[in-house]
Amino acid sequence: MATIKDVAKHANVSTTVVSKALNGYSDVSEETRKKVLKAVEELNYSPNMLAKNLKQKVTKSIALIFSNFEGSSGKDGVLFQMMTGIFEAASHYNYEVLLYTRNLSEQQDKSYWQFCKEHKVSGAVITGLKTTDPYFQEIVDSDFPCVVIDADITGSHTSSVMTDNVGAAQAAIQHLVDLGHRRIGMVNGHNFAVVSNERLKGYRQALKANGIEFDPALIINGDYTEEYAYGSAESYLQDHPDVTAVFFASDLMAIGFMNRCRELNVRIPEQLSVIGFDDIVLSSYTSPKLTTVRQDFKRMAMTAFEQVIHLLEHNGTGKHLKIPFQVVDRETTSML
Repeated sequence: MATIKDVAKHANVSTTVVSKALNGYSDVSEETRKKVLKAVEELNYSPNMLAKNLKQKVTKSIALIFSNFEGSSGKDGVLFQMMTGIFEAASHYNYEVLLYTRNLSEQQDKSYWQFCKEHKVSGAVITGLKTTDPYFQEIVDSDFPCVVIDADITGSHTSSVMTDNVGAAQAAIQHLVDLGHRRIGMVNGHNFAVVSNERLKGYRQALKANGIEFDPALIINGDYTEEYAYGSAESYLQDHPDVTAVFFASDLMAIGFMNRCRELNVRIPEQLSVIGFDDIVLSSYTSPKLTTVRQDFKRMAMTAFEQVIHLLEHNGTGKHLKIPFQVVDRETTSML
């Protein structure tokens, strides 16, 4: 069986050049790369990827870790959009992507550092982390290159990428205020998500900027689920009959709430204006079509992957990056 030394001798180059040529390094000329590939083909050389990963400090594999995957919904298509962005970026940089899921018990059983070392990956992109997850603080303290989506985490080897959630929530509330609404409720996600805290902060800042007093009684959590929001709608409307508009921290919650409103004969937007967050595919198919804040999940994921490469290949330092948003005005908000 041919070895890397045989390939190097056949192509009249060093074993280092062979390794770089096979791993897509930019400091190998195209002519040399072709010579190496020709030698590989003629000798029928097949590199032992596991052995290579064990020996090299930097491999060409990045882990995409979905935390708390079991609690996610397939309806919103968010994870699919993120995966699309990750794989496009990985293809561009010639990296392999390995998919993993880690729930709470698995995180408690094995540390983040142990997990990454055992799987021989050179870096990681993580999404779905809660502030109470064991990995949350471990990542900050780790020397392993990592980028977290939807969290404000930075360290010497850690970056994070998220939508400008504060600004997005402010824009959503301002949209409602511009339509004449002053009594505006909010259905948030849960207290253990960074994005929930950011969106609540934006909500409060927008109210203050418009001289509207903050009323904590108008805030409920819907756990980012359609079902929870559906079940909460009737009591919320009964408890707050003066509310004329509601801001939702996710489209799925807005859709669940709207479905219950329809059953209660509450007309949207004539009696209640509704604005969501995410702009999932379903948002343009509801009746009426949902006004929402658009997040660019694909761009978010691609940016996260690029940041891993920055940390890994260019000895970059961790940074926190914000992705732009857009308010998409459809049919669920109207003048008061």
